[in-house]
Amino acid sequence: MIHPSIYEHLADGTPGIGNWLFREDREAVHKRMLSEPVFQPILERLAADGERFLGQPITELPWTLFRRVWEDGFRKTYEPVFFSRRQRLTTFGLLSWLWPDRSDYLDALLDTVWAICGEFSWCVPVHFDTPPGLRTVPYSVHEQEVPDPGIGIELFAAETAFALAEVMMLTGHRWPETVRDRVYREVYRRVFAPFLVNDFFWEHVRNNWAAVCAGSIGAAAIYFIEDKQELALVLDKALPTVHLFLEGYGEDGACLEGYMYWGYGFGFYTYFAELLFRRTSGSVDLLANPKVKQVALFQQQCFLDGRKVVNFSDSPAEADVYIGLTHEMARRYPEVQLPEYTFQDKAVYDHCGRWAPAFRNLIWYEPGSRGEGWKEKSVYLADAQWMVSRVTKAEGKFSFAAKGGCNDEPHNHNDVGHFIVLAGEETFLADMGAGLYTKPYFAPPTRYSFICNSGLGHSVPIIDGVSQQAGAAYKATVRQAEITPDYDRFVVELQDAYPIPGLRKLQRSWTWRKSEGLPRLELEDQYVFPERAGAALTERFICQVKPKVTGAGRVELAGAAFKLVLSYEEALMEPTVEPLPFLNHFGQEKLYYALDMRVRVTDDLERRLHFAFQFEQLA
Repeated sequence: MIHPSIYEHLADGTPGIGNWLFREDREAVHKRMLSEPVFQPILERLAADGERFLGQPITELPWTLFRRVWEDGFRKTYEPVFFSRRQRLTTFGLLSWLWPDRSDYLDALLDTVWAICGEFSWCVPVHFDTPPGLRTVPYSVHEQEVPDPGIGIELFAAETAFALAEVMMLTGHRWPETVRDRVYREVYRRVFAPFLVNDFFWEHVRNNWAAVCAGSIGAAAIYFIEDKQELALVLDKALPTVHLFLEGYGEDGACLEGYMYWGYGFGFYTYFAELLFRRTSGSVDLLANPKVKQVALFQQQCFLDGRKVVNFSDSPAEADVYIGLTHEMARRYPEVQLPEYTFQDKAVYDHCGRWAPAFRNLIWYEPGSRGEGWKEKSVYLADAQWMVSRVTKAEGKFSFAAKGGCNDEPHNHNDVGHFIVLAGEETFLADMGAGLYTKPYFAPPTRYSFICNSGLGHSVPIIDGVSQQAGAAYKATVRQAEITPDYDRFVVELQDAYPIPGLRKLQRSWTWRKSEGLPRLELEDQYVFPERAGAALTERFICQVKPKVTGAGRVELAGAAFKLVLSYEEALMEPTVEPLPFLNHFGQEKLYYALDMRVRVTDDLERRLHFAFQFEQLA
């Protein structure tokens, strides 16, 4: 429900400003952080980060870094410096709260806050369509308010406002009034004022931008705006966008953007929802929406084993769980599984230095709650058209995931009919996941020139040299999704995913056999060409383990503990292997392999190709 006005709910009796973060006494939370042994590894890591930052100056953000985004589209020059400042903010914000007697921590925090307040923009350069400051009229000494070209609201500007507001709420009673006033002024000038008088594109989308931007603005407003009428103005404008974010999820709760963006978008939705709940004395509860439960369950449905996730779309293949968010959801929904987790060797914050999830990983984590490994389960997510299965054997754990969907999904990859196969945390048939983000990576004319986004970078057929195309019309049609104790079967038609008028039918069938021996995946592709014969077909499989042809009709992918053996009809196909080097989301060079099964040309108008993937244990 979108509330016509939030004012009446704010007008009820509420606790003093700044107390809406904690469900219990804040000193009790503080004491638990310092006394519970489970937190000690993360606090030691935090203290080490603090010592490292104390020995380093705050890095400048010069024009020469800023301009490179428009020169070559490369984000990884400016952004690491920008994010290092947010890492410092999170580090010294936490240290100053945990150890208030350390004046060096407080001084370092204030220096960081002061530097952030002095940034040209809280937006990263890639989110400006053109270099800012292209003014079309001359300046005049008579202008009362000269527009600031650095003003804009996107993900990082909104997050910065939220982080500054919450850090100041926790530690600001020890800040000089000059610093406090500057933070207020910058948040109002850069975020609240432009939000109320502009219409931003992200106010009309159904993805992570809606929750992160609107939720962060709403959260910062709850902390900073004491006047209830002014606060209601901001919240009334933010709430429809927050609701729109949730509309982007189907009834199955799946995040088509991938697990990383589930934690990002749904996380900020929850952070804002919890603050609003307390600011309204419980009268406005965004988490009461029945769909929230299904979204909360997505995490345990998309993890495969350990840190491995179903990484369709722009998602890394490995991730830590959002442990604070998970424990918060488990309080409300008993069906949410608490995973095995320890703060040992965990990063305090993500690569962007985000404050909100880092802080909640600490204050929402329940030390007395014990998690467990991901349970054996098969699930079909009907709206997303994903089938996911985890199988536990005496020899180990095995996983399979496949998708239908369409090629117009958020953070889209041309991957209709794609699938992945794992043994434990070792991936055999892989999804390359997110590539290195640059401006060309997101530009429609060039996005699918990147192998990880292209149909050529997925385990899907290539027909007459043509791969899948992008757009809502290029889609799968699900014909069967069956889960049984012995096997799972998933059947989709893929002919609409290809711009090939002569292709009447392309039906892909997976049968994942779970009960006898080690798991076995059977794949069948059926082609029907009504008007012509002799189409050149290539069945491509993306492998993280290098394939090796070991005999007629046999290819092996040998891992550390298991090998995956592919059996095929040798008379119909010839295998070749092509290395696929790839820069992942974090700029790391990874090597994958394309196993191409080139189908021998025939005059048949209908073809059925069979493949069997059988796990075998290595001696």
